[in-house]
Amino acid sequence: MTILRTAASAALIPFTAAALVLAPAPAIAHDVLTGSSPEDGDTLDTVPEEVVLSFNNPPMESVDASAIVVTGPDGEEYQDGALAFDGSDVSVPLLPVVESGDYTIAFQVVSSDGHPIQDTLEFTVSEEAAAAVAPEESEEPAEEEAPAAEDEGQDADPSPAASTEAEEGGPSVAALVVVGLVALAGIGAVVVVAVRLRNRPGQS
Repeated sequence: MTILRTAASAALIPFTAAALVLAPAPAIAHDVLTGSSPEDGDTLDTVPEEVVLSFNNPPMESVDASAIVVTGPDGEEYQDGALAFDGSDVSVPLLPVVESGDYTIAFQVVSSDGHPIQDTLEFTVSEEAAAAVAPEESEEPAEEEAPAAEDEGQDADPSPAASTEAEEGGPSVAALVVVGLVALAGIGAVVVVAVRLRNRPGQS
């Protein structure tokens, strides 16, 4: 029995060796993205002021080899300024977001082992979120137009007044002319009467 057991064990040795050779070697684990703000696929009811990416290990602080690009529905880029590294987080501030629609976050960072990490995320800004910031910008033109309307009102008012004054001034001048003519006629009549009285016979 002992001889049989020894022979069976010897027969399994080649299979055991082959299994060990064919077993996959443990993979080298690279750093990975563990979360983001906004999160991938989020629909936001408030506009974001920055994008934050979180990793399982602090990435290398390499500004030249790292980038976060945020593209809006209008095709414009919204990232504003240099990347900020804070432990396992990498962030970038955003320009004012006023357009509703889909935004894309494309990023590349260098992990702690020197391996580059690249990926793309998406988030959506709702119409309500975009409308909440729109009135703040639309109020300024309304305030600028108000003085123009007042100026137009001021320009329009003097015209009737000037017309009224002109109309009132017209009859006054005419009246003065008439009074002057009447006065001259009266003086002329007095002179004629005086001359006739002097020429009457019997008066010395």
